[in-house]
Amino acid sequence: MSSDKKIIAKTGLIGTINQALFAILGFISRKLFIIYIGTDILGLSGTYTSVLSTLALADLGFDIAVTYALYKPLNDGDEKRINDIMRALKTIYNVVGTAFVALSFLALPFLKFFITDMEFKDIYYLYFIMQAFASASTYFFAYRRTLLVADKKEYVTKTVDTVGTFVFSILKILVLVLFKSYLLFVTCSVVQAFVTNIYIYVKCSKVYPYLNNKSKTDKNVIKDLLAKIKDIALGKISGYVYGCTDMLLISKLISTVVAGYYYNYLNVITIIKQLSANLVGPLAPFIGRSLAEDKDPVSQEKSFRMYTYIRYLVAVVLLVPTIVLVDLFVEIWLGEEFVMESIIVILVCADLYISLVHSSLVDYMNGSGLFRYEKWISLAGAVVNLGTSIFLALNIGLPGVLAGTVIAQIVYWTCRSIVVYDKCFKSKKLFAQYWLRMLIYLVIFVGCVFACMKISSLFVYDWKIITFIVRGIVCEVLCAIIVGVAFIPSPEHRIAAKWVMGKLKKKNG
Repeated sequence: MSSDKKIIAKTGLIGTINQALFAILGFISRKLFIIYIGTDILGLSGTYTSVLSTLALADLGFDIAVTYALYKPLNDGDEKRINDIMRALKTIYNVVGTAFVALSFLALPFLKFFITDMEFKDIYYLYFIMQAFASASTYFFAYRRTLLVADKKEYVTKTVDTVGTFVFSILKILVLVLFKSYLLFVTCSVVQAFVTNIYIYVKCSKVYPYLNNKSKTDKNVIKDLLAKIKDIALGKISGYVYGCTDMLLISKLISTVVAGYYYNYLNVITIIKQLSANLVGPLAPFIGRSLAEDKDPVSQEKSFRMYTYIRYLVAVVLLVPTIVLVDLFVEIWLGEEFVMESIIVILVCADLYISLVHSSLVDYMNGSGLFRYEKWISLAGAVVNLGTSIFLALNIGLPGVLAGTVIAQIVYWTCRSIVVYDKCFKSKKLFAQYWLRMLIYLVIFVGCVFACMKISSLFVYDWKIITFIVRGIVCEVLCAIIVGVAFIPSPEHRIAAKWVMGKLKKKNG
Protein backbone atom coordinates (compact mmCIF):
# COMPACT_ATOMS: atom_id res chain seq x y z
CA MET A 1 0.00 0.00 0.00
CA SER A 2 1.35 3.42 -0.95
CA SER A 3 2.04 6.00 1.76
CA ASP A 4 -0.90 8.14 0.60
CA LYS A 5 -3.31 5.20 0.83
CA LYS A 6 -1.95 4.34 4.27
CA ILE A 7 -2.57 7.90 5.45
CA ILE A 8 -6.12 7.89 4.04
CA ALA A 9 -6.85 4.53 5.69
CA LYS A 10 -5.27 5.58 8.98
CA THR A 11 -7.15 8.88 9.10
CA GLY A 12 -10.44 7.22 8.19
CA LEU A 13 -10.00 4.43 10.75
CA ILE A 14 -9.16 6.77 13.62
CA GLY A 15 -12.03 9.07 12.63
CA THR A 16 -14.43 6.13 12.53
CA ILE A 17 -13.32 4.92 15.98
CA ASN A 18 -13.74 8.46 17.28
CA GLN A 19 -17.21 8.67 15.76
CA ALA A 20 -18.25 5.28 17.14
CA LEU A 21 -17.19 6.36 20.65
CA PHE A 22 -18.89 9.71 20.20
CA ALA A 23 -22.08 8.04 19.03
CA ILE A 24 -22.32 5.43 21.79
CA LEU A 25 -21.42 7.75 24.64
CA GLY A 26 -23.39 10.61 23.08
CA PHE A 27 -26.59 8.56 22.92
CA ILE A 28 -26.16 7.49 26.54
CA SER A 29 -25.54 11.05 27.74
CA ARG A 30 -28.44 12.41 25.63
CA LYS A 31 -30.81 9.87 27.19
CA LEU A 32 -29.62 10.78 30.69
CA PHE A 33 -29.78 14.47 29.76
CA ILE A 34 -33.48 14.21 28.94
CA ILE A 35 -34.16 12.21 32.10
CA TYR A 36 -32.30 14.47 34.53
CA ILE A 37 -32.25 17.88 32.81
CA GLY A 38 -35.20 17.93 30.38
CA THR A 39 -36.11 18.39 26.71
CA ASP A 40 -36.57 22.16 27.12
CA ILE A 41 -32.89 22.66 28.08
CA LEU A 42 -31.93 20.35 25.22
CA GLY A 43 -33.72 22.70 22.82
CA LEU A 44 -32.07 25.66 24.53
CA SER A 45 -28.63 24.09 24.05
CA GLY A 46 -29.30 23.48 20.35
CA THR A 47 -30.49 27.05 19.89
CA TYR A 48 -27.39 28.41 21.62
CA THR A 49 -25.20 26.33 19.32
CA SER A 50 -26.88 27.97 16.32
CA VAL A 51 -26.43 31.47 17.78
CA LEU A 52 -22.74 30.80 18.39
CA SER A 53 -22.42 29.55 14.83
CA THR A 54 -23.72 32.93 13.74
CA LEU A 55 -21.01 34.67 15.73
CA ALA A 56 -18.43 32.26 14.32
CA LEU A 57 -18.97 33.94 10.97
CA ALA A 58 -16.24 36.29 12.20
CA ASP A 59 -13.96 33.50 10.91
CA LEU A 60 -15.31 33.96 7.35
CA GLY A 61 -13.36 31.01 5.93
CA PHE A 62 -9.71 31.68 6.73
CA ASP A 63 -9.20 27.95 7.27
CA ILE A 64 -10.27 27.22 3.67
CA ALA A 65 -8.05 29.97 2.25
CA VAL A 66 -5.06 28.85 4.32
CA THR A 67 -5.51 25.17 3.42
CA TYR A 68 -5.49 26.09 -0.27
CA ALA A 69 -2.49 28.40 0.19
CA LEU A 70 -0.53 25.64 1.96
CA TYR A 71 -0.81 22.97 -0.75
CA LYS A 72 2.02 24.30 -2.94
CA PRO A 73 4.59 25.16 -0.22
CA LEU A 74 3.95 21.76 1.40
CA ASN A 75 4.58 20.07 -1.94
CA ASP A 76 7.75 22.14 -2.40
CA GLY A 77 8.94 21.75 1.21
CA ASP A 78 9.14 25.55 1.53
CA GLU A 79 9.31 25.88 5.32
CA LYS A 80 9.72 29.65 5.28
CA ARG A 81 6.53 30.12 3.24
CA ILE A 82 4.63 27.68 5.47
CA ASN A 83 5.82 29.54 8.55
CA ASP A 84 4.81 32.89 7.06
CA ILE A 85 1.30 31.61 6.28
CA MET A 86 0.82 30.12 9.75
CA ARG A 87 2.06 33.26 11.50
CA ALA A 88 -0.38 35.28 9.41
CA LEU A 89 -3.18 32.88 10.37
CA LYS A 90 -2.24 33.21 14.05
CA THR A 91 -2.42 37.01 13.85
CA ILE A 92 -5.76 36.87 12.07
CA TYR A 93 -7.25 34.31 14.46
CA ASN A 94 -6.18 36.27 17.53
CA VAL A 95 -8.23 39.16 16.17
CA VAL A 96 -11.10 36.86 15.18
CA GLY A 97 -11.11 35.09 18.57
CA THR A 98 -11.22 38.40 20.43
CA ALA A 99 -14.06 39.59 18.19
CA PHE A 100 -15.94 36.32 18.77
CA VAL A 101 -15.77 36.70 22.56
CA ALA A 102 -16.84 40.35 22.36
CA LEU A 103 -19.78 39.49 20.08
CA SER A 104 -20.83 36.72 22.46
CA PHE A 105 -21.25 39.22 25.28
CA LEU A 106 -23.01 41.68 22.98
CA ALA A 107 -25.46 38.93 21.98
CA LEU A 108 -26.66 38.33 25.56
CA PRO A 109 -29.56 40.83 25.48
CA PHE A 110 -30.95 39.19 22.33
CA LEU A 111 -31.04 35.58 23.55
CA LYS A 112 -34.62 35.81 24.82
CA PHE A 113 -35.79 36.63 21.30
CA PHE A 114 -35.08 33.09 20.10
CA ILE A 115 -36.60 31.26 23.08
CA THR A 116 -40.34 30.49 22.99
CA ASP A 117 -42.75 28.34 25.04
CA MET A 118 -40.45 28.23 28.08
CA GLU A 119 -39.44 30.54 30.94
CA PHE A 120 -36.10 32.28 30.39
CA LYS A 121 -33.91 32.28 33.53
CA ASP A 122 -30.85 34.39 34.32
CA ILE A 123 -28.66 31.28 34.60
CA TYR A 124 -29.20 30.75 30.88
CA TYR A 125 -26.89 33.71 30.20
CA LEU A 126 -24.06 31.90 31.99
CA TYR A 127 -24.71 28.72 29.98
CA PHE A 128 -24.34 30.72 26.79
CA ILE A 129 -21.08 32.43 27.79
CA MET A 130 -19.55 29.12 28.84
CA GLN A 131 -20.40 27.55 25.47
CA ALA A 132 -18.93 30.65 23.82
CA PHE A 133 -15.58 30.27 25.62
CA ALA A 134 -15.42 26.61 24.57
CA SER A 135 -15.84 27.70 20.93
CA ALA A 136 -13.34 30.57 21.28
CA SER A 137 -10.56 28.21 22.37
CA THR A 138 -10.34 26.97 18.78
CA TYR A 139 -9.34 30.40 17.48
CA PHE A 140 -6.62 30.97 20.07
CA PHE A 141 -5.06 27.49 20.21
CA ALA A 142 -6.25 25.06 17.55
CA TYR A 143 -5.74 27.08 14.36
CA ARG A 144 -2.77 24.83 13.65
CA ARG A 145 -5.21 22.01 12.89
CA THR A 146 -5.35 23.60 9.43
CA LEU A 147 -1.70 22.80 8.75
CA LEU A 148 -2.09 19.19 9.89
CA VAL A 149 -5.08 18.74 7.57
CA ALA A 150 -3.34 20.31 4.56
CA ASP A 151 -0.25 18.17 5.24
CA LYS A 152 -2.32 14.94 5.29
CA LYS A 153 -1.80 14.47 9.05
CA GLU A 154 -5.41 14.89 10.14
CA TYR A 155 -5.10 11.55 11.97
CA VAL A 156 -3.13 13.42 14.66
CA THR A 157 -6.05 15.70 15.50
CA LYS A 158 -8.53 12.84 15.24
CA THR A 159 -6.51 10.77 17.73
CA VAL A 160 -6.53 13.63 20.23
CA ASP A 161 -10.24 14.20 19.68
CA THR A 162 -10.95 10.47 20.19
CA VAL A 163 -9.21 10.37 23.57
CA GLY A 164 -10.84 13.65 24.62
CA THR A 165 -14.28 12.43 23.54
CA PHE A 166 -13.95 9.23 25.55
CA VAL A 167 -12.65 10.80 28.77
CA PHE A 168 -14.98 13.79 28.89
CA SER A 169 -18.06 11.86 27.75
CA ILE A 170 -17.60 9.57 30.75
CA LEU A 171 -17.25 12.64 32.97
CA LYS A 172 -20.44 14.15 31.52
CA ILE A 173 -22.37 10.95 32.17
CA LEU A 174 -21.17 10.91 35.79
CA VAL A 175 -22.10 14.57 36.19
CA LEU A 176 -25.64 13.93 34.91
CA VAL A 177 -26.21 10.90 37.13
CA LEU A 178 -24.56 12.18 40.31
CA PHE A 179 -25.27 15.93 40.23
CA LYS A 180 -28.09 16.40 37.67
CA SER A 181 -26.48 19.74 36.82
CA TYR A 182 -26.43 21.33 33.37
CA LEU A 183 -23.90 23.90 34.64
CA LEU A 184 -21.38 21.17 35.44
CA PHE A 185 -22.25 19.44 32.14
CA VAL A 186 -21.34 22.59 30.19
CA THR A 187 -18.21 23.03 32.33
CA CYS A 188 -17.01 19.62 31.15
CA SER A 189 -17.48 20.74 27.53
CA VAL A 190 -15.46 23.91 28.17
CA VAL A 191 -12.59 22.02 29.81
CA GLN A 192 -12.60 19.43 27.01
CA ALA A 193 -12.34 22.13 24.34
CA PHE A 194 -9.42 23.88 26.06
CA VAL A 195 -7.50 20.70 26.89
CA THR A 196 -7.73 19.15 23.41
CA ASN A 197 -7.02 22.41 21.59
CA ILE A 198 -4.00 23.29 23.74
CA TYR A 199 -2.62 19.76 23.32
CA ILE A 200 -2.93 19.97 19.52
CA TYR A 201 -1.20 23.36 19.60
CA VAL A 202 1.76 21.91 21.52
CA LYS A 203 1.83 18.73 19.42
CA CYS A 204 1.93 20.77 16.22
CA SER A 205 4.94 22.70 17.54
CA LYS A 206 6.82 19.41 17.87
CA VAL A 207 5.80 18.12 14.41
CA TYR A 208 6.76 21.45 12.78
CA PRO A 209 9.55 22.92 14.95
CA TYR A 210 10.16 25.70 12.43
CA LEU A 211 6.75 27.18 13.42
CA ASN A 212 8.44 28.46 16.57
CA ASN A 213 10.32 30.96 14.41
CA LYS A 214 9.93 34.42 15.99
CA SER A 215 10.05 36.29 12.71
CA LYS A 216 7.56 39.08 12.16
CA THR A 217 4.25 38.44 10.48
CA ASP A 218 4.46 39.11 6.73
CA LYS A 219 1.80 41.71 5.93
CA ASN A 220 1.80 40.66 2.27
CA VAL A 221 0.73 37.14 3.28
CA ILE A 222 -2.14 38.60 5.29
CA LYS A 223 -3.17 40.72 2.30
CA ASP A 224 -3.10 37.64 0.07
CA LEU A 225 -5.29 35.68 2.51
CA LEU A 226 -7.70 38.59 2.88
CA ALA A 227 -7.99 38.79 -0.92
CA LYS A 228 -9.05 35.12 -1.02
CA ILE A 229 -11.44 35.66 1.90
CA LYS A 230 -13.47 38.11 -0.18
CA ASP A 231 -14.51 35.21 -2.38
CA ILE A 232 -14.91 32.68 0.45
CA ALA A 233 -16.82 34.88 2.93
CA LEU A 234 -20.17 34.53 1.17
CA GLY A 235 -19.64 30.78 1.15
CA LYS A 236 -19.22 30.78 4.92
CA ILE A 237 -22.36 32.87 5.34
CA SER A 238 -24.21 30.50 3.05
CA GLY A 239 -22.91 27.52 4.99
CA TYR A 240 -24.21 29.09 8.17
CA VAL A 241 -27.63 29.77 6.63
CA TYR A 242 -27.77 26.19 5.37
CA GLY A 243 -26.49 24.46 8.50
CA CYS A 244 -27.44 26.57 11.49
CA THR A 245 -30.53 28.69 10.91
CA ASP A 246 -32.93 25.72 10.97
CA MET A 247 -32.70 25.43 14.76
CA LEU A 248 -33.16 29.19 15.22
CA LEU A 249 -36.20 29.27 12.91
CA ILE A 250 -37.77 26.25 14.62
CA SER A 251 -37.16 27.70 18.08
CA LYS A 252 -38.50 31.16 17.13
CA LEU A 253 -41.31 30.41 14.66
CA ILE A 254 -42.52 27.09 16.10
CA SER A 255 -41.29 26.23 19.62
CA THR A 256 -38.07 25.76 21.59
CA VAL A 257 -39.50 22.48 22.93
CA VAL A 258 -40.19 21.25 19.38
CA ALA A 259 -36.62 22.27 18.57
CA GLY A 260 -35.54 19.93 21.37
CA TYR A 261 -37.47 17.02 19.83
CA TYR A 262 -36.01 17.77 16.42
CA TYR A 263 -32.55 18.09 17.99
CA ASN A 264 -32.71 14.38 18.86
CA TYR A 265 -33.11 13.48 15.19
CA LEU A 266 -30.52 16.07 14.23
CA ASN A 267 -28.12 14.42 16.66
CA VAL A 268 -28.50 11.09 14.84
CA ILE A 269 -28.09 12.74 11.42
CA THR A 270 -25.06 14.71 12.63
CA ILE A 271 -23.38 11.48 13.70
CA ILE A 272 -24.10 9.95 10.29
CA LYS A 273 -22.74 13.09 8.62
CA GLN A 274 -19.57 13.04 10.72
CA LEU A 275 -19.09 9.32 10.10
CA SER A 276 -19.34 9.91 6.35
CA ALA A 277 -16.85 12.77 6.69
CA ASN A 278 -14.44 10.43 8.45
CA LEU A 279 -14.76 7.93 5.61
CA VAL A 280 -14.33 10.31 2.65
CA GLY A 281 -12.92 13.47 4.25
CA PRO A 282 -9.28 12.26 4.24
CA LEU A 283 -9.42 12.26 0.42
CA ALA A 284 -9.97 16.03 0.15
CA PRO A 285 -6.35 17.17 0.82
CA PHE A 286 -5.10 14.66 -1.76
CA ILE A 287 -7.52 16.09 -4.32
CA GLY A 288 -6.26 19.62 -3.72
CA ARG A 289 -2.63 18.61 -4.01
CA SER A 290 -3.22 16.38 -7.07
CA LEU A 291 -5.03 19.24 -8.84
CA ALA A 292 -1.95 21.36 -8.21
CA GLU A 293 0.11 18.75 -10.12
CA ASP A 294 -2.25 17.28 -12.76
CA LYS A 295 -3.72 19.84 -15.18
CA ASP A 296 -5.27 17.35 -17.64
CA PRO A 297 -9.11 17.87 -17.62
CA VAL A 298 -9.82 14.33 -18.89
CA SER A 299 -7.71 12.73 -16.18
CA GLN A 300 -9.26 14.99 -13.54
CA GLU A 301 -12.81 14.11 -14.65
CA LYS A 302 -12.10 10.37 -14.37
CA SER A 303 -10.83 10.87 -10.83
CA PHE A 304 -13.86 13.03 -10.08
CA ARG A 305 -16.26 10.29 -11.26
CA MET A 306 -14.55 7.76 -9.03
CA TYR A 307 -14.62 10.13 -6.05
CA THR A 308 -18.33 10.86 -6.60
CA TYR A 309 -19.07 7.13 -6.82
CA ILE A 310 -17.27 6.52 -3.52
CA ARG A 311 -19.33 9.24 -1.87
CA TYR A 312 -22.50 7.72 -3.33
CA LEU A 313 -21.64 4.28 -1.92
CA VAL A 314 -21.13 5.88 1.50
CA ALA A 315 -24.54 7.56 1.15
CA VAL A 316 -26.22 4.23 0.36
CA VAL A 317 -24.50 2.33 3.17
CA LEU A 318 -25.23 4.98 5.81
CA LEU A 319 -28.46 6.66 4.74
CA VAL A 320 -30.69 3.80 3.58
CA PRO A 321 -30.62 2.07 7.02
CA THR A 322 -31.05 5.49 8.67
CA ILE A 323 -34.25 6.23 6.73
CA VAL A 324 -35.64 2.76 7.47
CA LEU A 325 -34.62 2.48 11.13
CA VAL A 326 -34.25 5.93 12.70
CA ASP A 327 -37.81 6.01 14.11
CA LEU A 328 -37.35 2.59 15.70
CA PHE A 329 -33.99 3.73 17.07
CA VAL A 330 -35.50 6.86 18.66
CA GLU A 331 -38.30 4.74 20.13
CA ILE A 332 -35.76 2.36 21.72
CA TRP A 333 -33.45 5.17 22.75
CA LEU A 334 -35.81 7.79 24.17
CA GLY A 335 -39.36 6.44 23.98
CA GLU A 336 -42.28 6.38 21.56
CA GLU A 337 -43.36 9.91 22.52
CA PHE A 338 -40.17 11.32 20.96
CA VAL A 339 -40.85 9.82 17.50
CA MET A 340 -41.67 12.51 14.92
CA GLU A 341 -43.64 12.34 11.67
CA SER A 342 -42.06 10.44 8.74
CA ILE A 343 -41.75 13.53 6.54
CA ILE A 344 -39.12 14.90 8.95
CA VAL A 345 -36.90 11.85 8.39
CA ILE A 346 -37.37 12.00 4.61
CA LEU A 347 -36.46 15.71 4.39
CA VAL A 348 -33.46 15.49 6.72
CA CYS A 349 -32.08 12.46 4.89
CA ALA A 350 -32.75 14.05 1.48
CA ASP A 351 -30.64 17.00 2.62
CA LEU A 352 -27.82 14.72 3.74
CA TYR A 353 -27.99 12.61 0.55
CA ILE A 354 -27.53 15.68 -1.65
CA SER A 355 -24.75 16.94 0.61
CA LEU A 356 -22.87 13.62 0.48
CA VAL A 357 -23.14 13.05 -3.26
CA HIS A 358 -22.58 16.60 -4.48
CA SER A 359 -19.77 17.53 -2.07
CA SER A 360 -17.29 16.06 -4.54
CA LEU A 361 -18.04 19.22 -6.55
CA VAL A 362 -17.25 21.36 -3.50
CA ASP A 363 -13.89 19.64 -2.97
CA TYR A 364 -12.92 20.10 -6.62
CA MET A 365 -13.92 23.77 -6.54
CA ASN A 366 -11.88 24.37 -3.38
CA GLY A 367 -8.96 22.34 -4.71
CA SER A 368 -8.99 24.36 -7.94
CA GLY A 369 -9.26 27.69 -6.12
CA LEU A 370 -12.58 28.62 -7.78
CA PHE A 371 -13.62 30.76 -4.83
CA ARG A 372 -14.88 33.69 -6.90
CA TYR A 373 -17.61 31.49 -8.42
CA GLU A 374 -18.49 29.91 -5.10
CA LYS A 375 -19.38 33.26 -3.54
CA TRP A 376 -22.23 33.88 -6.01
CA ILE A 377 -23.49 30.32 -5.74
CA SER A 378 -23.44 30.64 -1.96
CA LEU A 379 -25.30 33.92 -2.04
CA ALA A 380 -28.05 32.47 -4.26
CA GLY A 381 -28.36 29.39 -2.04
CA ALA A 382 -28.50 31.43 1.15
CA VAL A 383 -31.28 33.67 -0.18
CA VAL A 384 -33.29 30.67 -1.39
CA ASN A 385 -32.74 28.76 1.86
CA LEU A 386 -33.73 31.52 4.23
CA GLY A 387 -36.61 32.81 2.11
CA THR A 388 -38.24 29.44 1.41
CA SER A 389 -37.66 28.15 4.96
CA ILE A 390 -39.39 31.14 6.57
CA PHE A 391 -42.27 31.14 4.05
CA LEU A 392 -42.90 27.40 4.31
CA ALA A 393 -42.44 27.37 8.11
CA LEU A 394 -45.22 29.93 8.50
CA ASN A 395 -47.50 27.82 6.28
CA ILE A 396 -46.74 24.17 7.10
CA GLY A 397 -44.58 24.31 10.23
CA LEU A 398 -41.47 22.23 10.90
CA PRO A 399 -41.47 20.35 7.55
CA GLY A 400 -41.40 23.74 5.81
CA VAL A 401 -38.12 24.73 7.46
CA LEU A 402 -36.49 21.49 6.34
CA ALA A 403 -37.99 21.64 2.84
CA GLY A 404 -36.45 25.10 2.36
CA THR A 405 -33.03 23.64 3.19
CA VAL A 406 -33.47 20.81 0.65
CA ILE A 407 -34.50 23.28 -2.08
CA ALA A 408 -31.37 25.35 -1.37
CA GLN A 409 -29.23 22.21 -1.61
CA ILE A 410 -30.61 21.56 -5.10
CA VAL A 411 -29.62 25.11 -6.07
CA TYR A 412 -26.08 24.54 -4.77
CA TRP A 413 -25.80 21.20 -6.57
CA THR A 414 -26.95 22.56 -9.92
CA CYS A 415 -24.78 25.69 -9.89
CA ARG A 416 -21.62 23.96 -8.65
CA SER A 417 -21.91 21.24 -11.29
CA ILE A 418 -22.09 23.91 -14.00
CA VAL A 419 -18.95 25.65 -12.72
CA VAL A 420 -16.88 22.48 -12.24
CA TYR A 421 -17.68 21.05 -15.66
CA ASP A 422 -17.14 24.39 -17.38
CA LYS A 423 -13.98 25.57 -15.59
CA CYS A 424 -12.30 22.30 -14.55
CA PHE A 425 -13.34 19.71 -17.12
CA LYS A 426 -14.37 22.05 -19.96
CA SER A 427 -16.97 19.70 -21.46
CA LYS A 428 -20.73 20.07 -22.00
CA LYS A 429 -20.99 16.43 -23.06
CA LEU A 430 -19.44 15.20 -19.81
CA PHE A 431 -21.75 17.59 -17.93
CA ALA A 432 -24.83 15.93 -19.49
CA GLN A 433 -23.40 12.50 -18.68
CA TYR A 434 -22.84 13.59 -15.07
CA TRP A 435 -26.52 14.45 -14.56
CA LEU A 436 -27.64 11.25 -16.25
CA ARG A 437 -25.46 9.35 -13.76
CA MET A 438 -26.88 11.34 -10.86
CA LEU A 439 -30.43 10.47 -11.98
CA ILE A 440 -29.53 6.77 -12.15
CA TYR A 441 -27.86 7.04 -8.71
CA LEU A 442 -31.03 8.54 -7.25
CA VAL A 443 -33.36 5.93 -8.78
CA ILE A 444 -31.21 3.10 -7.40
CA PHE A 445 -31.02 4.79 -3.99
CA VAL A 446 -34.81 5.16 -3.80
CA GLY A 447 -35.14 1.55 -4.93
CA CYS A 448 -32.87 0.46 -2.08
CA VAL A 449 -35.00 2.40 0.41
CA PHE A 450 -38.30 0.87 -0.73
CA ALA A 451 -36.87 -2.66 -0.92
CA CYS A 452 -35.36 -2.37 2.56
CA MET A 453 -38.58 -0.95 4.03
CA LYS A 454 -40.68 -3.73 2.52
CA ILE A 455 -38.45 -6.68 3.37
CA SER A 456 -37.17 -5.51 6.76
CA SER A 457 -40.77 -5.01 7.97
CA LEU A 458 -41.14 -8.81 7.83
CA PHE A 459 -38.70 -9.15 10.73
CA VAL A 460 -40.42 -8.42 14.06
CA TYR A 461 -39.26 -9.75 17.44
CA ASP A 462 -40.39 -9.34 21.03
CA TRP A 463 -37.26 -7.38 21.85
CA LYS A 464 -37.11 -4.19 19.79
CA ILE A 465 -33.33 -4.08 19.97
CA ILE A 466 -33.17 -7.49 18.22
CA THR A 467 -35.61 -6.22 15.58
CA PHE A 468 -33.39 -3.17 15.08
CA ILE A 469 -30.19 -5.20 14.67
CA VAL A 470 -31.72 -7.77 12.31
CA ARG A 471 -33.35 -5.09 10.16
CA GLY A 472 -30.06 -3.21 10.02
CA ILE A 473 -28.25 -6.31 8.74
CA VAL A 474 -31.03 -6.94 6.20
CA CYS A 475 -30.75 -3.36 4.94
CA GLU A 476 -27.01 -3.56 4.41
CA VAL A 477 -27.18 -6.95 2.67
CA LEU A 478 -29.98 -5.78 0.35
CA CYS A 479 -28.13 -2.56 -0.49
CA ALA A 480 -24.96 -4.51 -1.31
CA ILE A 481 -26.89 -6.85 -3.63
CA ILE A 482 -28.88 -4.08 -5.37
CA VAL A 483 -25.90 -1.77 -5.87
CA GLY A 484 -23.63 -4.66 -6.88
CA VAL A 485 -26.04 -5.79 -9.60
CA ALA A 486 -27.14 -2.34 -10.77
CA PHE A 487 -23.64 -0.99 -11.28
CA ILE A 488 -22.01 -3.98 -12.98
CA PRO A 489 -21.65 -1.97 -16.25
CA SER A 490 -20.13 1.03 -14.42
CA PRO A 491 -16.33 1.49 -14.86
CA GLU A 492 -16.19 3.08 -11.41
CA HIS A 493 -17.81 -0.04 -9.91
CA ARG A 494 -15.38 -2.33 -11.75
CA ILE A 495 -12.41 -0.35 -10.41
CA ALA A 496 -13.80 -0.50 -6.87
CA ALA A 497 -14.58 -4.24 -7.15
CA LYS A 498 -11.11 -4.94 -8.54
CA TRP A 499 -9.54 -3.06 -5.63
CA VAL A 500 -11.60 -5.04 -3.06
CA MET A 501 -10.82 -8.37 -4.71
CA GLY A 502 -7.14 -7.50 -4.77
CA LYS A 503 -7.21 -6.79 -1.05
CA LEU A 504 -9.00 -10.08 -0.33
CA LYS A 505 -6.52 -12.07 -2.44
CA LYS A 506 -3.60 -10.36 -0.73
CA LYS A 507 -5.09 -11.12 2.70
CA ASN A 508 -5.76 -14.77 1.83
CA GLY A 509 -2.32 -15.10 0.29
